[in-house]
Amino acid sequence: MSDLKGVWAATVTPLTSDLMPDATALARHIEWLGKEGCHGVVLFGTTGEANSFSVSERRRLLEELFEKGVDLSKIMVGTGCSAVPDSVELTQHAVDAGCTGVLLLPPFYYKTVSDDGLVAAISDTLERVGRDNTRALLYHFPRMAGIGYSVPVIHRLKESFGSQLLGIKDSSGDTDNLTHFCREIEDFLVFAGSEALLPYAIREGGVGCISATANVTSRLARAVYDGKKVEADRMIRTRKALEALPFVSTMKHLLADFHKNPALKKVRPPLTELTAAHQGRLEQILDSTGVLPNFVSREK
Repeated sequence: MSDLKGVWAATVTPLTSDLMPDATALARHIEWLGKEGCHGVVLFGTTGEANSFSVSERRRLLEELFEKGVDLSKIMVGTGCSAVPDSVELTQHAVDAGCTGVLLLPPFYYKTVSDDGLVAAISDTLERVGRDNTRALLYHFPRMAGIGYSVPVIHRLKESFGSQLLGIKDSSGDTDNLTHFCREIEDFLVFAGSEALLPYAIREGGVGCISATANVTSRLARAVYDGKKVEADRMIRTRKALEALPFVSTMKHLLADFHKNPALKKVRPPLTELTAAHQGRLEQILDSTGVLPNFVSREK
């Protein structure tokens, strides 16, 4: 499990003019993120607009990345869907393709499910995947999903799937919650969902972060992960400043401007590109943060 640690970017999904996943642009972005300090990349998370794509589109994009030579051993894939059969199909596909792990959202449409119901859904998923080499992390993001994973639920799942259920991404933003995951679950890899909580997570026994803003801050997050504590304050301030805007559209807007490629701004409905008001606010934020860490080289 030593490879499942460090700074991971929850990557955006570049789109073509007809709003289809652009494998060429994504492969280029993944390579760039590796050069900017990322230990790995997560595809089809929240930032990757996962739930705006069909199962077949998600499968095909992964296959195209493989064809383009992307190292899938440094890729995790979000595979959690509302329907268990979809989660099973995507998880099997990612495992068989050689991805290093999968990230499982809870089934997110029904909001008042019991612990028994949630345990049954994840258990059914992992049992039906039927792969001994499955390496799954849970994805805890109750603000978006409407439900999340509690410590008792995780204990029950680990009892049955300990060799396949390795950890969790905690995007709750709650330090107490992060502490509970780190301290109360043995042999469990805990990733913070924000680099702003990376120093805290490491102190509590976590292994790194999986972050949307790592698309533009990974160089700084990697420096902090590697022990340059003096950089932590700037990293935290930059993340918190960017939180004032819609993450997906903001990351795509920033990357499009940096790479001088307007097509990178495209998002799938129901998301929209940044409004003029949002762009004005972004300019104010960049005035306060200075050049974003991953863009410094362009300034030299």
